[in-house]
Amino acid sequence: MFLKELRLISNDKFALLLVFVLPGMIMGTMYIAMNQGSTIGASTIDPTKNANALTLGLIDIDTTDTFPGEDLSVNFTWYLSKSRDFIVTVYGTEEEALNALYFDRVDAYAVLPYGFEGNITNDIPAFVDIHISSTDFESQTKVFSAFSGVVQGFRFDHAWVKGEIATEMFQEFRPPGGTSLSATFGVFMVVFAVFIAVSATAAQAIVGDVPLNRMLLTPATKMEAVLAKVLAYFMVGIVQTQFLLVLWLGLFGIDLWGQYLNLNIILALMSISGSALGVLISTVVTTRLQANQSFLFLLFGSVIIGTGFMDVGLLDDYYPLNLGRIMMVDVGFKNISLSEFLPQIYIILEMTLALILIAWLIFKKRQSLA
Repeated sequence: MFLKELRLISNDKFALLLVFVLPGMIMGTMYIAMNQGSTIGASTIDPTKNANALTLGLIDIDTTDTFPGEDLSVNFTWYLSKSRDFIVTVYGTEEEALNALYFDRVDAYAVLPYGFEGNITNDIPAFVDIHISSTDFESQTKVFSAFSGVVQGFRFDHAWVKGEIATEMFQEFRPPGGTSLSATFGVFMVVFAVFIAVSATAAQAIVGDVPLNRMLLTPATKMEAVLAKVLAYFMVGIVQTQFLLVLWLGLFGIDLWGQYLNLNIILALMSISGSALGVLISTVVTTRLQANQSFLFLLFGSVIIGTGFMDVGLLDDYYPLNLGRIMMVDVGFKNISLSEFLPQIYIILEMTLALILIAWLIFKKRQSLA
């Protein structure tokens, strides 16, 4: 029965397309997006700027003259223009700058208000308004971070730093090679792709399987049918795992080859649990349309609860996708021994066994598969 399932899967070209091409598209899209967003080198517009330098509109409406020797608003504008993170365009009015922001000619614009120099001279905070489009999520944090760096340099050069502590950030637990984003986000994408893709293909393993109806007229039992399907899609997940790991490590230059075996073990757990979950879905639903709808529910639900960006309570301790993501990070990035996660491994295996038993109980009571 197991070999029969493998033959059926190999004959289902669309299922194979889903298993291999979809994860490849995900990894390829991530590669293109990261290369566009974090290009290393100089800007093609201005070689003295970083390749991802932001275009900043600037309006100077300060006319105060209280600082001896220089115009501080003009001087601050010079600091902004010399920053490698900004390509500065000066506008005469705020209306012009807003129009440029509207048509995406600038990523943001800043207004040096009246009293900028006077406030600084008299030890009063000089507030600078920075305007950015609410639809440009990527540039929001970049603008404020780069602007803060210019402010620090401006204050330091004018000896206005009074006992502040300068800090420098070091990223710990980062694997050699690649970028921090490609490593951390890639972990979730690899775990997610294996778990979800196997679940998706296994979600139609039983429903509507007419040959299985005839097979069950033989001495073959329904438990054997469930186990054969779970193991068959588990094997598909194992092959997919190699495809994804090689893509992730090779495409982004992440050096985790020393942990390759451990990463395979973790993703094998994702494959077997995803396969069991997919087969369970296939026993619960009665049509292929219901199987597709159930998978979409699983897909979006897993995106919500499996990213780690929100506290989902007990699901973090029991849902295989969440446990797999945590193990991949700790084993791959922090070099924690996989044996330290034996309790989590047992939980995933117990959850898999429970899903298989539930699928069998439901399948046992069904008289027809379609």
